[in-house]
Amino acid sequence: MDMDEKLVRAMGDLDEEGVLSSVEAMLSAGTEPLHIVELCREGFEIVGKRYETREYFLSGLIISDDIFENVLGLLDRSGCFQAVEEEKLGKVILGAPLGDVHDIGKGLVSQLLRYSGYEVIDLGVNVRPAGFVEAAAESGATVVGISTLITVAYESLRETVLGFQHEGLRESVKIMLGGGAVSQRVCEYAGADAWSRDAADAVKFTKAFIGKE
Repeated sequence: MDMDEKLVRAMGDLDEEGVLSSVEAMLSAGTEPLHIVELCREGFEIVGKRYETREYFLSGLIISDDIFENVLGLLDRSGCFQAVEEEKLGKVILGAPLGDVHDIGKGLVSQLLRYSGYEVIDLGVNVRPAGFVEAAAESGATVVGISTLITVAYESLRETVLGFQHEGLRESVKIMLGGGAVSQRVCEYAGADAWSRDAADAVKFTKAFIGKE
């Protein structure tokens, strides 16, 4: 089993010791931090599937989130994420929709957006549709990113987009989706503007939406 496969499997098995030891070994070997994150994302997809088949329960999602936070800590200490002190390029709201308590992909997107010069307002997890709308209205943010790992959150995604329409904010706010449970079909169903396959995609769409680099 190579190092990549070992990390993915450890994440899927919620093996924190295995995950962290793999990450440390890969960093020592010169592996790019973003490649490590992508492998973690693959492991999270396994966690999400096991949750939906009831092999894992809510506690499994929470454990996977805690593991990922520790992974981000290792990457941060490696110098991957350094704060940007210059003038912010724009405001972005992030959150996981009602019914979803995972903070996995969203945490990485938040780090990368901040690193790229954007102000990020992180609403956390299990955010009701009106919560996204209210935050955008109050902050003036023009991009909203919603990340979900579970299919049961699809209706919440759709209701969130409809909420922006109802409040007359849909034209001024771009909505992008992400996470292991999202696809082009889900994006179209929800009525969002775009969906990202990974954190790098999310940053690319944000730059395109806001029009600043």
